[in-house]
Amino acid sequence: MWSRRIWTLVVLGMCLAPGCLKLDSFIFSPWTTDEYLRPEDMRPEWSVDFIIPPDKYREVELVSSDGNRIFGFLVDPPTGTPRDDATVIYFHGNSHHINRYWGRVELLWEMGYRVFIIDYQGYGKSDGSPSGPACYADGRTALEYVLDQPAVNPERIVFYGLSMGSFITTYLAADSFTPLGAILVSAPASVSAITKEGTVFDLPASYLTELDFDNESRIGRVDCPVLLMHGKDDDYLLLKRHPFRLVEAAEKGGTTLVVAWVEGAGHDNVVETMGERYAEVITDFISRAVGQEP
Repeated sequence: MWSRRIWTLVVLGMCLAPGCLKLDSFIFSPWTTDEYLRPEDMRPEWSVDFIIPPDKYREVELVSSDGNRIFGFLVDPPTGTPRDDATVIYFHGNSHHINRYWGRVELLWEMGYRVFIIDYQGYGKSDGSPSGPACYADGRTALEYVLDQPAVNPERIVFYGLSMGSFITTYLAADSFTPLGAILVSAPASVSAITKEGTVFDLPASYLTELDFDNESRIGRVDCPVLLMHGKDDDYLLLKRHPFRLVEAAEKGGTTLVVAWVEGAGHDNVVETMGERYAEVITDFISRAVGQEP
């Protein structure tokens, strides 16, 4: 758990370092690999069961708008009618790479959805280094790829952002493309809110970070239903306070918001803590969004 005291020490150390290091590099924790989905690379806590048949997914290599290669996987839905004909674009968190989140992809696939997941620049096999602009460029590239797929219904695209991935979700939904719905799990209000609330210093956020990661300023401009899922025991960087800021911002902007509070869940275990309720909440949200289409 990242308490206020620990976070303050981290920021103090960065400020005392030569040139006063920015927080930006601390936000990203990428892992690299030369090959995805090897069983020997999977950790038990990631709950990867390899239930998706190999003929149902394919590795995709794309070129982001800044010229770097990024990699992802397009997973076709189970044989039969796709649930609500929906495609979920999954933006993962700030650590590891696609392997870490493959178990989450499997859950969405079991629900009957087509899923597309990417690794940001500097993650997995993707070239380059992670940054705010790079992540946003990668998100746009992922969306363009999905929209170009003949089997994808452009009116049935759902953005899903976990933790850091929530910033990319709200950026795309507010500024690039209105999806059927947006799902935010363990979403911070903003990086600047983390720096201000997490330390005893009264420093301008710009002094510590140049990242334009700001769900709070964008969520009110998202013109589709938003599902906010957050653990009630999320103490990672004091994020327990952040969903209330997002709820207030959404209400001010008139965004349709559904909130699912998860008892006993922290930052990284919302899905596991929910158990069967997770699929119920996701499928009900998407089905209702489909029903509200004009």
